[in-house]
Amino acid sequence: MCDREIVLRCLKTLAPALTVAAITIASLAANTYVQYVVSLCLVAAIVGGSLVLIVGLTRVIMLASGAVMAVGAYLSTILLQQYGMPYPASVLAAGAAGAFVGLIVGIPASRFRGHQLAMATLVFQFVIIIGLREWSSVTGGAAGLHVPPVEIFGHRFATDRDYLALIGAVTALVVAVLGVIVTGQFGKVLRAITATEVGAEAFGINVTGFRLAAFVISSMVIAGAGALLAPRVRILDPASFGFESSILMLAYPIVGGMGSIWGGILGGGILRALPELLRGGAEYQDLIYAALVILVMTFFPGGFVGALARAFAVRPAPAPTMRLSPAALARPPSVEPPPRADSAAPALEIVGLAANFGALRAVDDVSLRVDAGVIHGLIGPNGAGKTTLFNIVSGFVTPAGGTVRLFGRDVIGEPPRRRLRSGMTRTFQQVCLFAPLSCVDNVILGLGRTSIRRTLCASVEETFGSAAYRRRKEAALAALDAVGLVHRAQDSVLSLSLGDQRRLEVARAIASNPRLVLLDEPVSGVSHEEQAKILALLRRINAERAISMFVIEHNIHFIRQLCTRLSVMASGRILADGSPEIVIRDAAVRKIYFGESWQAT
Repeated sequence: MCDREIVLRCLKTLAPALTVAAITIASLAANTYVQYVVSLCLVAAIVGGSLVLIVGLTRVIMLASGAVMAVGAYLSTILLQQYGMPYPASVLAAGAAGAFVGLIVGIPASRFRGHQLAMATLVFQFVIIIGLREWSSVTGGAAGLHVPPVEIFGHRFATDRDYLALIGAVTALVVAVLGVIVTGQFGKVLRAITATEVGAEAFGINVTGFRLAAFVISSMVIAGAGALLAPRVRILDPASFGFESSILMLAYPIVGGMGSIWGGILGGGILRALPELLRGGAEYQDLIYAALVILVMTFFPGGFVGALARAFAVRPAPAPTMRLSPAALARPPSVEPPPRADSAAPALEIVGLAANFGALRAVDDVSLRVDAGVIHGLIGPNGAGKTTLFNIVSGFVTPAGGTVRLFGRDVIGEPPRRRLRSGMTRTFQQVCLFAPLSCVDNVILGLGRTSIRRTLCASVEETFGSAAYRRRKEAALAALDAVGLVHRAQDSVLSLSLGDQRRLEVARAIASNPRLVLLDEPVSGVSHEEQAKILALLRRINAERAISMFVIEHNIHFIRQLCTRLSVMASGRILADGSPEIVIRDAAVRKIYFGESWQAT
């Protein structure tokens, strides 16, 4: 990666923070009223930017932002007023309290979805505001709580200009951090989860953990924003952080644009400035807010940022074709091979496997062995239990009995994301890509190593083009080159044909240098020309990378040319197993799978 590319990436990521700094500096020369309004808008920009994580990327309706902000504002003020804590420390304490609150609010995210989760956040909103109003001995109740003046390093903040400088500096710093998180790998993981939870789990992503992390980070920032706002408003009362404030905050990323940090800060700044611009028609403010949100959602679903992006869209230059060395293709330099168990063990060994769905016996006492280094096919009529078998092997279905061993190690009971560490990846019957992301980003996530801590670190590494990020990108490009898609690396997966999407799934599956890949109908729906390309591709990958493959496919001619061993499944049982030519000509196979009149050719 060249220095120019790194500089451009940094500027793109940090541009929102630089814009905030420029607005702050320009406003320092304005009158006190403008300085006051800009200060409020900057705090709203922090809130809007943080809500991009929850509302925009995680796609959760968050109705407790007002309560979270109140926790930060009240805690900071109490620590200042009653305990004499320095203001910077009180802001950090407020952020820590917000993180804890985010954890509590986010726990339902592991159990609920949609309106149920929105209702859970709404309940929390009302509980916190009622608590602040009733605990009058500490919070001042409905009468409010006076906020003492702020003093930092002996300097007393007494003017609008002082507060603007403080809030502007903190906002620029927070927006810079949020920009790195949202545009970096952490934000991409959240987008991947939103696109397909099953696909995310299959490639090592802890879906519940990342949702909780998004709540924690966003709530920490919102609570910190509350502590930043408190000295500016001087009197805190529960009504200021009520349900209406949460609804208004929810509108920040919706109006600005949910897909980027720009949308959050733009929506927050505009909607917070609107009351000041509409002072002459205060009685119509709620109507104007509602009309604005409806108009944006109807005509500009991408928000103001999406509308501006379409208005000034520039067609990107085609990416240069990149070829990598055979050595890079054989073992991408950034990929650590999975731990080796018994080298003499088969790639996959299934013994006595069973699975029930109510009264239906989907898998019935299945035993099967996939030897290391081979391409093993699995065919059978619809409803035979093939995909259920794959889902058991990859951890998405818990069997009623039996054993699954990957390279000699029993993996029953492990979650799907752990199978990647065992050296196994998979594709899906229906294309299961991370649609919001580019091809290269899809493959980078296929490399695994996506714990929350590592992903946050990877976001920083990506922004500044570190050596670790360059190695990950090189490994992803090597996998794309192996399937003939390196020239589409920066393209959205939505722009690919079905055949190219199938190949991209293969690239993502082989990027981590696995020892076994499960392929669920890899040529389903593609043309004959694409089938030939995928056939040659899978053979070459098997030969060059020594990757074992277990393949489900209904296309008999394809599977016969691809596999060295073939199993037939019917009514949840293994009907036949052996070389493809012998199995396909078996009389029982012809009767159950092909029909009496089918003749092998």
